[in-house]
Amino acid sequence: MSFNFLKLRQTISFGVILSKVLLSVFAVVYIFACGTVYAADTVGSVDPQRVMFQHPSFSGASRLLIFLSRPLEGTDSQILTGGDPELREMTMMHSRHVMALAELDRAISAENNPDRRAELWRNRQIRLSEFETYLMRPILEDYRRAVRAVMTSRQISIVLDQNSVFYGGTEITDDVIQYLLQSARP
Repeated sequence: MSFNFLKLRQTISFGVILSKVLLSVFAVVYIFACGTVYAADTVGSVDPQRVMFQHPSFSGASRLLIFLSRPLEGTDSQILTGGDPELREMTMMHSRHVMALAELDRAISAENNPDRRAELWRNRQIRLSEFETYLMRPILEDYRRAVRAVMTSRQISIVLDQNSVFYGGTEITDDVIQYLLQSARP
C-alpha cells in the first residue's frame, strides 16, 4: 500500500482554490449588499465654516479670543472697560477668565528666570485654549442642533463636510444657516 503524494497535493490545491473562490463570491455578495443598503441613504453636505461664521455669537467670541491672544497690559479696570462696546461687553461677561489671563501676563512680565517665564507662558496658552473651548461649546451645540433639525426635515440620513464631497449629495448649508439664525442663542 503506497501513499500517493501527487493525489494528496492535487486535493489540497483544489481545496485551497475552492475556498478562495467561495471567499471571493461571499465578498462580492457582501459588497453588493452593503452598496444596496447605502444607496438607500440620502446624503447631505454642509459647509461648517460658513455656518459658524453666521452664528450670532461667533463674531464676539472670535474678537475676544483675538484680544486675549496678545499680552494684556494695564490695570484690571482698563482691561475690562477699554476697547469698543462689543468687546467691552464680552470682557465684562467673562471677567473671571480675562483677569486670570491678565494675572498670568503680569507674572510673565515680572519673571526674570527664562525657564519659569516659559512655563508661565505655556500655562497662559493652556488657559486660553480652555477658555476658547468654553466659548465655542454653545456655538458648536447650536450648529449640531441646526444640522440635526435640517436633516430630519429634509429626510437626510448622512451629512458630510462639503469640503469632502466631490460630487453629489444635497447641499443644506443655507437651510442650516437659516435655522441657526432663527433659533440660536444670542
